[in-house]
Amino acid sequence: MTAFKVFLRYTAFWIAFAVTTAVMLAMLTAAVIGVPLGAMMAVFGVAVLMFKADFVITELAPQVMLFGGLSAGFFSASLGLIAVKLGFLISRGFIKVRRRCDKLRGW
Repeated sequence: MTAFKVFLRYTAFWIAFAVTTAVMLAMLTAAVIGVPLGAMMAVFGVAVLMFKADFVITELAPQVMLFGGLSAGFFSASLGLIAVKLGFLISRGFIKVRRRCDKLRGW
């Protein structure tokens, strides 16, 4: 019965690990893509405002480009930080599961 409990605990952990890894991959991908694109959008917005280049054909106002790019970049960066925090959380979870299973086995 103890071996079955240990198996269930490890299985539950590895399922949680797989889900967390998938979520982290999505969040880090969004961060890797979103931060540079947000920064570029902000730089383009500043350039349009600075040089009064309203002749540039865009659907967005320069202020929207500037502040939208900054907010997208910071939001993407926060997604990356949350993904790293999830990685630390799941690694602490593994240590807890391993210690609990070692106690169940009597090691």
